[in-house]
Order: sequence, then structure tokens, then C-alpha cells
Amino acid sequence: MSDASQHQEIPEGPAEALAVVDAQRETYLKRHEIKPAPLLIAWGSAWLIGYAVLALNREPDYSMPRMPFLFFGGCLAAALVFTFAYIIPKARGIRGRSNREGTYYGWSWFLGMALGTIILGRVNAVLATIDTPQAREIAALVSNALPCLVVGVIFLMSAALWDEAVMGFLGGWILLITVVFTVAGMPWGWWVMSVAGGGGMLVAAVVSTVVGAKRGV
Repeated sequence: MSDASQHQEIPEGPAEALAVVDAQRETYLKRHEIKPAPLLIAWGSAWLIGYAVLALNREPDYSMPRMPFLFFGGCLAAALVFTFAYIIPKARGIRGRSNREGTYYGWSWFLGMALGTIILGRVNAVLATIDTPQAREIAALVSNALPCLVVGVIFLMSAALWDEAVMGFLGGWILLITVVFTVAGMPWGWWVMSVAGGGGMLVAAVVSTVVGAKRGV
């Protein structure tokens, strides 16, 4: 190879090295990317099934047998376990800003839900002492609205954090149907949350998958 050819190839070396680095970085980001579709499917299924069970077992005086509530709680717990099982492995090995963002995101879920549970426990304890159909209806409305408020706000925060339009739409949708549920009240409230809430998440999962496929993600 002549000196002239070697001289012409020298500028291509850094460019090729940069291309390799970019490809490795792209592979790394894809491996650690947290896609919304799996989380939407988990939570959408939990809402669709869990709220439907509550709706089917509601008594005329707004009382509820213990087993449907336990089943509903189990659905939410399963979705939460899946969320952490999905996010934590992808967060391993990440340093810097992305790692901090993932950590704050996880803590926002944990602390938001923990605070909501404590508040609901205190409110429901007071309403239980009244023990009228109206008090039981209010307990059901508040017990649903507060967790949905936390979920909707966190989804909107996620949309701003990771520039995810689907998550932003979903967060706004959850807050909107929660307003409808709270204003409309019973007896159709649980069905609104099941069909519109859970179904909306599943539709958003499909949209997210289609959009990701078009982007080549």
C-alpha cells in the first residue's frame, strides 16, 4: 500500500471508531431501555380484571365482601411486583443521570403509594364508624380516587422525564376517568375504571408497540 493510500485512510480511522462507539452505545441503550408497553399491559390487565371483580360483587348498600377486595389488591400487587422485576434489571449498570432518574422514579411509586395507603387507612377508619350506605360509597370513591391520582401524576411525570407521549396521554386519561368516576359515583364507577381505565392502558400498550416498531425500537 502506497504512502498516498495510507494518508487517505487516516481520516477514516476516527470516523470508523466513532461509528463503532455509536453502535455500541445504541445497543447498550436498547438493552437498558424501559419500554412502556410491558408496564401498560401489566397494569391494564390488573385494572381490567380487578375492577370488574369489584363491580360484580358490589352490594346494593355499597358494602363489599372481603374476598373481592383481596383479589383486587392481589391484582395490583402482582402488577407492582412485575413493575419492579422489569425495571430493576434494566437499571443495573446504569450510571449518572439515567440511574438517578430511575431511582427517583422508583421511590416516587413507593412513597406515593405508601402515603396514599396511610391516608386511606385513616379516612376509612372514620367512615367505618359512621357505617351508612352514603359513608360506604364515599369510602369507595376516596379509596379509588387517591391511588389513581398518584398513578396519573407519576405517569405524567414519566412522560416529561422520558419524552413518552403515550405515557403522557395515559396519565391524563387516568386522571380524567377518575374525575368521571368520582363525580358520577356508584353503581357504574367500577365498570368505568375497569373498561375505560384498564382497557385504556391496554390500548395504549398496543399504540406504544406500533409506534416503537415504526421507529425501529
